[in-house]
Amino acid sequence: MNVCDPHFHLWNISERPNPNLGEEVNKSLPVYETGDYARDMRNLPVPLNLTSGVHVETVVGQMSGGFPLDTVEETTWVCNQLSPGEESFPFGIVGYVHLARDTAESERMLVKHQEAAEGRFRGVRMILNHHPDNPDLTWPQVEHGDFLQSSIFQEGISLLGEKGLSFDLQCNPHQLEDSAIVFNKYPQTQVILNHLGLMHDGEDEAHDQIWRNGMRALASIPNVYVKLSMLWFARNNYHQNAVEEAKIKNMVYEVIDLFGVDRCMFASNYPVEMVQGISVETLYGKFLSWTESMSEPERAALFCDTATRIYKIHSK
Repeated sequence: MNVCDPHFHLWNISERPNPNLGEEVNKSLPVYETGDYARDMRNLPVPLNLTSGVHVETVVGQMSGGFPLDTVEETTWVCNQLSPGEESFPFGIVGYVHLARDTAESERMLVKHQEAAEGRFRGVRMILNHHPDNPDLTWPQVEHGDFLQSSIFQEGISLLGEKGLSFDLQCNPHQLEDSAIVFNKYPQTQVILNHLGLMHDGEDEAHDQIWRNGMRALASIPNVYVKLSMLWFARNNYHQNAVEEAKIKNMVYEVIDLFGVDRCMFASNYPVEMVQGISVETLYGKFLSWTESMSEPERAALFCDTATRIYKIHSK
């Protein structure tokens, strides 16, 4: 069974410093390059075979006056990393562009990314995770929680659709319903929600219901898709605890029921999962066991076909 991994990361902090990745990554995994990713993905359980993927930016946020990161240089660096193996591993790039400052500048940056990626650029992720009360749910250098309401940001979303590019949406559950209102206005732009909507483990039932309402709202918009990934954020230790695994499996099924297999995709989020102690073999072993009762076409959609269609990844 073919696997397209639509969400993985590469970095080398010694060459390209990036404090936004966090202290744990800087300490335990300062370098993770193509060879490391290829080594880890060789541990995919039978019958899975990695055939393509999408690299997603590691910039996180860019705050005025904060640590400067060259976003186009990341696209260039990643392409240089992956292009030698492109014959057997065609890939796309999702880069960072700050869409809420100046639309003309956003367009210039998109052109730069497209030129740097040489036909491999597929879209933008600008992380929106911000919480007014919980600093743990505000991601590095994300300035505020009002980007969705910004007319300039919305112009940027429209611009992506005009250019045939997608937007990777990453936000907290309390931002999901507002996201649905905004992205419903731009049906031309494909939106891929990251990480199962980032329900946060340890919150109360009200939080779970906010997540559920937001997911239903997004599911009603046909141009929104979901990555079934970073599941430990919703149910920590699910890979070692049968009770927690049952809970996260039910959440995954709930999302698949809402969106359908043709709008859902499994993703590794590697090497972030490795930092959490979750091996590729364990991660994809869970995906396989949870989908045993599905048909071949349904499983093919979740493991590969949805991702290759949405991100326009074609075999060489």
